[in-house]
Amino acid sequence: MVNRKIVIFGSLLILLIVFFYLTDNFVISSKANSDSNVEVLIYNGTGAMESSVDGIEECLNDSNNKNMSSHKFEYATTSVINSTTLSGYNVLIMPGGEAIDYFDNDEIDNASIKQFVSEGNGYVGICAGAYAGSNYVNGDFAGWGLAPDVNTSTESYEGVLTISATSSGTKLLNGTLTDIYMDTGPAMTTDNNQIVMATFADNNTGYVNYPAIKGDTYGDGRVILSGPHPEMNPQNPELLTNMLLWASKEIN
Repeated sequence: MVNRKIVIFGSLLILLIVFFYLTDNFVISSKANSDSNVEVLIYNGTGAMESSVDGIEECLNDSNNKNMSSHKFEYATTSVINSTTLSGYNVLIMPGGEAIDYFDNDEIDNASIKQFVSEGNGYVGICAGAYAGSNYVNGDFAGWGLAPDVNTSTESYEGVLTISATSSGTKLLNGTLTDIYMDTGPAMTTDNNQIVMATFADNNTGYVNYPAIKGDTYGDGRVILSGPHPEMNPQNPELLTNMLLWASKEIN
């Protein structure tokens, strides 16, 4: 009888151990799945170009549906940017549009954006968003300074052009040369060539070999600025995916 009780007690103990092991691993697995999501906030208020916002959403959906990364993107749009709307997100995207409207907009609190990035989050600026995130727009006005080593120059070219990945940009662009759409976006200058990820590879802009895509840091966060539009035709969801992963520190 005693031996039987011992066997029963031992069996129950083993079952409890297995139960708690499986429960703990389920919690860990669930947390891992949650942590694999990158939370993205897209600005779509005054000054933002609707086709740019739509293209960004299409690229993120394409990335998720085609499993372009082990990470999934969960995104939302907002017409107001402040500490409240930024809370809970990993990356802010400022799309193409009118840069001057980004500066003259009471619904955009650039101090909150700076704090958001400095605390370790990411900023992706495309075209107008790149102007806004730069240190200075040559001949016009100061930017927000999220990329303190980057100045921008206005380029009037509209159409498809070719960019070339640098050694630092291979993490974003698989091919050396990539066709991409440009819509009066910035060419950039910097004294820190290590942060250049792609350059203009043809003379369509008049800025051949000037930086087209740059990465920078602000506080503990990462900033990536792109003169051309990866979200416009020819749409390049892989490039936008990698830009977001780099800005969110999921790739180095």
